[in-house]
Amino acid sequence: MEKPFKTIDEQIAILRARGMDTDDRTRGVLEREGYYPVVNGYKDPFIDPWATGMAGDDRFRRGSSFSDLYVLFCFDRELRSLFLKYAAMAEATLKTVCSYCFTQEHPDEVNPYLNREHYSARPEDRSGVDRLIVEMEKALGVGDARHRYRRSYLKHYMENHGGEVPLWVLMNYLMFGQAFKFYSYQSAGMRNKIAKSFSALYAESHEHGKRIDPRSLRLAYDHIKDFRNICAHDERFYCARVAKAGDVTVRALCADLEMVLTSQSHRSLMREACGLVERTEEALSMPVGVAGMMGWRDLEELRSAVG
Repeated sequence: MEKPFKTIDEQIAILRARGMDTDDRTRGVLEREGYYPVVNGYKDPFIDPWATGMAGDDRFRRGSSFSDLYVLFCFDRELRSLFLKYAAMAEATLKTVCSYCFTQEHPDEVNPYLNREHYSARPEDRSGVDRLIVEMEKALGVGDARHRYRRSYLKHYMENHGGEVPLWVLMNYLMFGQAFKFYSYQSAGMRNKIAKSFSALYAESHEHGKRIDPRSLRLAYDHIKDFRNICAHDERFYCARVAKAGDVTVRALCADLEMVLTSQSHRSLMREACGLVERTEEALSMPVGVAGMMGWRDLEELRSAVG
């Protein structure tokens, strides 16, 4: 096998042979967290490129310590938790605004979200719209009887309100990605209406108004959704990149969140992120440029973003 099983002692020996200092805590961390998530996930800032190229496998910079590596690992875990909290707020706003605007447009129809005619007529959206409707039908138990994924509150509405389930109730069940698709597959007129509602919310909370157009809103939520999925799957977050070009950083994510969160919530996010970065920089014995890898050029730029 190219990757044979290694005992904890062998894992520690590998780290030392490659130039990384270990200590009494290393064993416990590897036993609880695992070698791959910690070392392979967060080794990059500690790698010596020249020595690695000469040796043909990883070699760490002089002075690299496992304790620093674990500090970075723990920092990313806290950062994921922080952004998950604010991504959940952004998700709730998207679901609420979409439910309000869509239902206001179709007040006299039972479950209008199951009507294909209320969505985009673009040919490229047709299959996606059909899949979304099928997913909502399954949630309500009105599709294939083998796929009844109903929650008790959905079942209550189906059985006690003549099969009528308001969109704001169904949205509580839908995942973030499904809510994003719901917005993306709306008609141009409905997307405009939803975007105008976000512009109004922004003006209520922020000192200066901002016109939020449908495309900007879609891109913002596309990024928020992707970063949220990274957090939910415990993947490396602080230096992650999303979007087709892979050029959207955590810094850009903060700008996207500023568009859809209240001013107070966004300032709280930035303050908490700034404090977390500062504490991490202070805890590291070797400078690794945490702020820079998050997309900020330096810590001063992160501080200035807090305002």
